[in-house]
Amino acid sequence: MFREKIKVLDCTIRDGGLMNNHGFDLRFVRAVYKALSEAGIDYMEIGYKNSKRLFNPEEYGKWKFCEDSDIKEVIKGIKSHTKISVMVDVDRVDVEDVSFKKDSPVDMIRVATYVKDVDKAIYLVNHFADKGYETTVNIMAISRALDNELNECLEQLEKESKAKIVYIVDSFGSLYQETTEFLIKKAKEILKTKEVGIHAHNNQQLAFGNTIEAIIHRVRLSH
Repeated sequence: MFREKIKVLDCTIRDGGLMNNHGFDLRFVRAVYKALSEAGIDYMEIGYKNSKRLFNPEEYGKWKFCEDSDIKEVIKGIKSHTKISVMVDVDRVDVEDVSFKKDSPVDMIRVATYVKDVDKAIYLVNHFADKGYETTVNIMAISRALDNELNECLEQLEKESKAKIVYIVDSFGSLYQETTEFLIKKAKEILKTKEVGIHAHNNQQLAFGNTIEAIIHRVRLSH
């Protein structure tokens, strides 16, 4: 059954780039964007916005850095409602490299963090929100987070961040249905003013099942 309120983000290029140093050629990325547009996918995450001071551009493809000019080449001439997302890792971005939304083809910036670095994530996400972007925080390796630390992290995000969405990220694909339910309910109880999303990995062939479990508990954003 079609559920209009559920939003889907495809991260084939961004996550897939971890296997080839983000070396996808522009024609391939453009073909993926066109296919996602025709399929009605809500967001395409095209890569990372990483610092060229920390990563040598000669060793990585362009989707490690996601220059606005390259993204414009991908989407040029394609009529689409699919929005563009990029990911930022804590401590791996130069904020001055990110232009204001009005000057960029990027719609959403998602900040990936561990619970211990939530302060840094909040700084970044608030900075990008002030520049006009849709923003999210992705809590990585959530299966490794201690319960009290996760509670504090979620409380800080609720009180201090301008992120519209907080993602539960099963980085090691280790969650079962019961744990997924527990974490989603915890997040929704604490995050009164934010959407909750899920990012599942398939190490145990449970990613789809855990995503459905999250949707049952009114999670609206998945990828």
